Amino acid sequence: MTAKRYWVLTEASLVIKGRDLHPEEITPFLAIEPTGVRNPGPGKWDRPGETDGQWRISCDERTTRDFHEQLDSILSVAERKRTELRQLAERGYEVTVNLFGFSGNDYTLALHPEEIRRIALLGFPLKVAASMSER
Repeated sequence: MTAKRYWVLTEASLVIKGRDLHPEEITPFLAIEPTGVRNPGPGKWDRPGETDGQWRISCDERTTRDFHEQLDSILSVAERKRTELRQLAERGYEVTVNLFGFSGNDYTLALHPEEIRRIALLGFPLKVAASMSER
């Protein structure tokens, strides 16, 4: 029997995006320092057409290599700030929980039922993206 192989170098993030989003306004509103920001407009390193401002808080292998600990960290922040995040969504900003990792053939990223429940209760979309490049 072959052992299951899991995504590596995973990252869980809470992302807020918007055409007119200015990160310096989001930080005091949420009272959280972001791990990354992007001002509106075209950027040198962004995908073509990507012009939205962005505020994010991410948890990756620099914090913990355990994917479930990464996700718990991000969900805990989102749960504490649920009211503020909903207000931002009502103002037209896109609020998402994002999962990313490196994968290969037959690799898996499994969410526990409790994690799925927590994401569903937040009411924000979940975006999952994998890179299939060799690692």
